Amino acid sequence: MYTYSATHQFLTSLTGVVGTAGTIGATKSVTNGVFDGGDVTYTAVTGNSVEALVIYIDTGVAATSPLVAYLDTSVTGLPVTPNGGDITITWNGSGIFAL
Repeated sequence: MYTYSATHQFLTSLTGVVGTAGTIGATKSVTNGVFDGGDVTYTAVTGNSVEALVIYIDTGVAATSPLVAYLDTSVTGLPVTPNGGDITITWNGSGIFAL
């Protein structure tokens, strides 16, 4: 299980990751400081309970992929216990997070 820390900077800081990386598609945008993007579907998810989502910029190397956001309270449907099926993240209509 991962414990959030403001000192964590890169993807390698994470432990207890459940599922594989998903991509917020080409619909990413920032408007008036609010980041938004298309919904994400994780396929065939197994493992422990999912308590939070982490958004990061994938550089292709985990040690240099910066963490952007840790979302644990504003995501409908969390926590969720994977059962081998798909999990779709439907972002809030007001955006994913505000800067």
